[in-house]
Amino acid sequence: MVEVWLLDVLKALGKFILHPVLFLSVLLAIMTGYFRVKRERKDFNTRLLDGYHDLRVLLSYGIAVGLLFSLVTIGAGLVIPVFALTLIGALSVFFALTRNFHLVSAAITTGFSYFLLVTVHYFDLEIPYVHTYLEDLNLGLLSSVMVLAGVLTLIEGILIKLNGWKHTSPRLIKSERGLKVGVHKSKKLWLVPMFVLLPTGNLTLPFDWWPVFTLDTESYSLLCVPFLLGFQQLVKSTLPEVAIKQMGSHIFWLGAFILTLAVTGFWAPMFSVAAGVIAILGRAWLIYRHRSAEDSKLYYYKRQSKGVMILGILPGTPAEKLSLSIGEIILKVNGTDVNTERGFYEALQKNGAYCKLEVLGTNGENRFEQGALYEGDHHELGILFADQDSGWERHQVS
Repeated sequence: MVEVWLLDVLKALGKFILHPVLFLSVLLAIMTGYFRVKRERKDFNTRLLDGYHDLRVLLSYGIAVGLLFSLVTIGAGLVIPVFALTLIGALSVFFALTRNFHLVSAAITTGFSYFLLVTVHYFDLEIPYVHTYLEDLNLGLLSSVMVLAGVLTLIEGILIKLNGWKHTSPRLIKSERGLKVGVHKSKKLWLVPMFVLLPTGNLTLPFDWWPVFTLDTESYSLLCVPFLLGFQQLVKSTLPEVAIKQMGSHIFWLGAFILTLAVTGFWAPMFSVAAGVIAILGRAWLIYRHRSAEDSKLYYYKRQSKGVMILGILPGTPAEKLSLSIGEIILKVNGTDVNTERGFYEALQKNGAYCKLEVLGTNGENRFEQGALYEGDHHELGILFADQDSGWERHQVS
């Protein structure tokens, strides 16, 4: 039996490498990086991260988390119909092509896939070319789709908390009053490979209690599926880490609630329907709630009465070595008070080999940072300010 399982695992990995969603995800990540770099150059005449950073994010945390959760879903014997996986993948890619990554949420893509399958099953629709994949569709398999939705939403929440707030992209916009302000945008794609069981094949039950969710079949096969998860959030009123981690927590608990209802749906199918409704409406409500809260608050990244606020830090520059971070305010440079970007650079040039900064941290406390400047270092320390002089007229608040 062990040999049969190992052979099926190898086959599943081979199908994963050839899966079209894998290649399309890579293409989408490269496109996302291209548009991000293009916009950053318009705003700041430079880019923060190279265009392949988004591709590295795609192939990072999601892989480890997805494989870890695979142990749970396979151990529980969660069986997913093939057509459901096809629908989820197709909707994920379609929504990602709109460049609105709000829609590439597991709750939305899997939730819509579930209701499409329910419609086909309830009205007994015959769809050309795929009807054979729908013949064995039953209430148990439909409930398993919503269990998958709950699991993927849990994973989405975890990924947002782990990685969603890192390396956000700054931008300059015009406020409603016509003032120049800064915001941060997180726009991520994660590839989450998961081993799932299909209701056909040559795998038999390895344990007396497996699968937990009993279905009208006794043989299964493995498939490694690349699920695409997306996230997008604009932060105006606080630090990205604060706002995005909070959103990650909300999505995680939404996933836990969806999963609880979906599991109950194996015994009472209406709970699966409720899980599908809550998945879609709950995720939409979280998006709306964040936007409403942001619109009601003051802008965080703006011109200060004293000092200049840091909007972004270029990687590998003296600013990063000096442990400066976004949201902090530089009050003095080499003993000189600064209130504008121009004033900062003029004070910096007073001593081309050394700089001493007085900084107001995000914790409200002052501290001093100092260090030598070497030939070849970024001549502006690598700091992007909230009152940057270039490019800001191009963007409006949306």
